[in-house]
Amino acid sequence: MFLQNSEKKIEEEFLKLTEKLGADREPLKNICGKLDACDRDLALAMKYLYVTAPYSDLVNYSFEDIKDFAGHGLFLYNHLERVHALPEEMFLNYILDHRVNEEEVLPCRTLFWNALKDRIEGKNAKDAAIEVNYWCAEEATYHSGDDRTLPALTVYRRGYGRCGEESVFLVNALRSVGIPARQVYVPRWSHCDDNHAWVELWCDGKWYFTGACEPLMILNKGWFTNASSRAMMVHSRLFDLFPAEGEDVIGKEGAAVMLNQTARYAKVKTVTVQVTDHAGAPVKDAQVQFQVLNMGEYYPIAKAMTDENGNVSLVTGFGSVRVAAFRPDMEGFAQADVDTREQVNVKLILIGEAVAAEDWKAVDVIAPVDTPVNPDMPTPEQKAIGTRRLNEANQLRREKKENWVNPELTAFLAGEDEKELRQAMADVLSEKDHTDCVCSVLEEHLAYGKIYAQQYREADEYDLYINYVLNPRVEYELLRPYRKGILSFFTEEQKAAFRENPAEIWNYIRELITAYPYNERETVMETPYECLISGIGTERSQKVLFVAIARTLGIPARLNPGSHVMEYWDKCQFVSVLKQEKWSAALYLKKEEGTQWNYYQNWTIGRLVGNEYASLDLTNRAWEGDTLELALIPGTYRIITTNRLPNGNQFSWEKTIIVKDEEKHYETLRLREAQLGDMLERISLPEFEVKDADGGIVTCADLTRGGKKILMWLEESREPTEHILNEMLEHAEKFHQFETCISFMIRTGEAKGDPLLAKVLKTFPKISVYYDSFEENIELLGRRMYVDPDKLPLILVTNGESVGIYATSGYNVGTGDMLIRIMEEVPEM
Repeated sequence: MFLQNSEKKIEEEFLKLTEKLGADREPLKNICGKLDACDRDLALAMKYLYVTAPYSDLVNYSFEDIKDFAGHGLFLYNHLERVHALPEEMFLNYILDHRVNEEEVLPCRTLFWNALKDRIEGKNAKDAAIEVNYWCAEEATYHSGDDRTLPALTVYRRGYGRCGEESVFLVNALRSVGIPARQVYVPRWSHCDDNHAWVELWCDGKWYFTGACEPLMILNKGWFTNASSRAMMVHSRLFDLFPAEGEDVIGKEGAAVMLNQTARYAKVKTVTVQVTDHAGAPVKDAQVQFQVLNMGEYYPIAKAMTDENGNVSLVTGFGSVRVAAFRPDMEGFAQADVDTREQVNVKLILIGEAVAAEDWKAVDVIAPVDTPVNPDMPTPEQKAIGTRRLNEANQLRREKKENWVNPELTAFLAGEDEKELRQAMADVLSEKDHTDCVCSVLEEHLAYGKIYAQQYREADEYDLYINYVLNPRVEYELLRPYRKGILSFFTEEQKAAFRENPAEIWNYIRELITAYPYNERETVMETPYECLISGIGTERSQKVLFVAIARTLGIPARLNPGSHVMEYWDKCQFVSVLKQEKWSAALYLKKEEGTQWNYYQNWTIGRLVGNEYASLDLTNRAWEGDTLELALIPGTYRIITTNRLPNGNQFSWEKTIIVKDEEKHYETLRLREAQLGDMLERISLPEFEVKDADGGIVTCADLTRGGKKILMWLEESREPTEHILNEMLEHAEKFHQFETCISFMIRTGEAKGDPLLAKVLKTFPKISVYYDSFEENIELLGRRMYVDPDKLPLILVTNGESVGIYATSGYNVGTGDMLIRIMEEVPEM
């Protein structure tokens, strides 16, 4: 019988849900009424999805949206023996579940099943999974974008997405054909400033992994295989009542259970933390965050609460981790190098005491070394087949998707009235919004937003109106209609009072809306109107609702782009809604001459909000000479500067300051320098081949044999390549000393006709020249040496046979000097 082992638990949890939210009020009133019309199996599947989902899914989506997932899961259970034979928790968590992460939920499973069922007919689960991934590669490829996570259906339609969206797409495609699948994430790498997501799938009684929309002819292989061995945390999320046996639960983020998967990818160790008070007594229920330094900020990779002995443990990689512990008004920090330390003690002290005695503090952050634990490699035959299939997939995708435009946006812009406002609304939306906006939604915002256009034109505040009244986008919430509903929800008296004092909108919201942190996720927000009528909304959803109500009433409002504080326009400026969030302090930052500061790369500043330092977003703030003036909300701030070395390690400074009301604070940013030996890697290079002038094969071993070598993949006539070539000419005397150790890789013999490249080859006649298509080696070596493979030139320094010690891609100031230093100062192997 369908879900006979889980039925009692599901029914109990659904009863608790109705008691908690009220079976006689929306959204459960509508849900319960429709469940009564379903048969036993479908109703049970629906109830499971409702009791495990964030409450926002109950609020934002129709019964029919969720029913599509439940119905298809039931179809697979009844028609595929391998699905029927799965353990119930595997079926529930990784096939039936409609949610992968924090994406919008749009029905897609039946569509994907119909596209895939014939392609996987007769294949075992492994081969079927590989086939599904090749289909995904035919439909979508990588493209960066903002932090809003698109649904699988949108990625399929438009043909591209960032890695988190590609993996949402692949997980849905795999689940659609009855293969259990989940997304796994490195929340932040330790060796570089980025993150990554990929997919795990269940076959033959165990989990395998693969790159999403990056198929290979084998599983447990991807470009990230080596990178994942340097991760401090690889986790997956689970929306369920309880995880499967054997999983390492590391905590809960609202409705999501966090599972630790790091041991599948890297060498790991268990670190135990004890939190104590000023007297040394253990502290129960302190929140402990394990953090990595990435993009100039400490980012939590895991959170947990201490037990009655003040202890909490984490399985993690062999690098540095910052341990932060919090209780109300108290904090404590410790830096742990996991390679040498298994026990960490964190002492809590008052925040003011911690800051009072603190000056700039130097911190060394060590990245785990490259130690891959998944050695599987495709055979040459599999590699050749895979390359051919991927080229075919790329061609099919380009033919289908290259000129795709969202017909909904086209229809909106083609409207007969308000041509100027229609275009202005489209212009203020993001590139991602352009690909998934819905015409009827934009029409609603235009219809109820255009009534204020004339008054703002007359006040010479048209841009203010477009960006902060007409604009339907507040943050990363779903774009839905809300203006008509909001206007009908409030009385004329209430609307007049809100216009008179916009801060009253927030007071009303706080009285009406309830947050359920244990059953929600801050990143999966209730949409404004649905939040209003249901009375359910996360803190973040409530802030979005404030802005939505204000804009509906013609009041310019926003979440401050730097701090996400709620603001509305008052006469000539944006003002904070909350008194405690007034911009009444100032910080003046100075920089040392010659230092290049890049926000979210080598520095950040964060404000202590609750138990976390939330980085201000200063990406669009420009320095005026050597000064950056910041208006701040009084509070506790932490400034971090960091020097990321080529080997992934970081040398950082950090300082915590308290900025008081009406105070002006002054600080000078400083960057720690590194010695040459601190910068170098020692990484075994993969096998690769290039060709000599006669077409003969030259291997990696041939190129790197006999001590230090410099290998350069050059793109003639392009500015980044010309920079390094000009540096070689400027330092010709130095480069002459080791020109026999330099190899240039170019695409064709015609490249040697480029004037600058020809001049360099004439100046350094002993440089060796080889030929490469650049189709595979650039990606292979760039990924292996942890530099961007999409940027040329690619420059590697090796020291001994097939061992890379330094790499760079694109152009970086001082690359020529660095190469000279390495060749002169680093000992030969």
